[in-house]
Amino acid sequence: MIINTTCLTNFNNCGGTIMLRHLILMLAVCVFSTAIAEEKSSAAVKEKMLTISYGDVSMDVEDVNADTSGWRINALYETGAKGGNVLHGFSIGYIETKADYTFGGQTTHYKFKSLPIYYAPKILFGKKAFKGFLKGALGMHLSDYNRSGALGSIDTSDAGFYGGASAGAMFMFNEKVFANI
Repeated sequence: MIINTTCLTNFNNCGGTIMLRHLILMLAVCVFSTAIAEEKSSAAVKEKMLTISYGDVSMDVEDVNADTSGWRINALYETGAKGGNVLHGFSIGYIETKADYTFGGQTTHYKFKSLPIYYAPKILFGKKAFKGFLKGALGMHLSDYNRSGALGSIDTSDAGFYGGASAGAMFMFNEKVFANI
C-alpha cells in the first residue's frame, strides 16, 4: 500500500473539492442506474433482493511485512425483472483491519478503515435452483489510515475509485432464501 501523506493529510489542498464532486457524481450514477432498472422492470414482475454479508479481511502492509486481520460487513440491494438474467444493484459496506509490527524492540500499530459505495450489475445464468453469475463493482471508497508507534503517528483520510469483478454461484433454497458461493 502506497500512502502519499502530504496529499492525504489535507483533503482540501489536494483536490478535496474535486473528489467531493466525484463522490456526488458516483452516488448519482448509482441511484440513477438503480432507478432505470426499477423503471424498466416495472412493466414486468420485479425481483428484488437484499443481501447482508459479513466476512474476514486480510491484507499486506507494504514495506513492513505485516499482515492485517479484520472484518467487513456489506449490504447489497439488487433489482431486475423476475426470471431475468440481469440484476442492477447498489451496495455500501464497511471494512476494518489492523496489525502490529515489531522491529528492533519497537512496535508500530496500523489500522485501516474503508467505506465502499458502488453500483453492482450482475448477469445470471443457469437453472432456477442453481445459478452462476458474473458481477461487477463500480464506485468509490472513503478510507482512513492510522499508524502509531515509537516514531510518531500518522492519521489520514483518502477517497478514490473502487471497482472489480467476480464470478460465483447462487443456490436458491426457496423463493426468499439463497446462498452465494
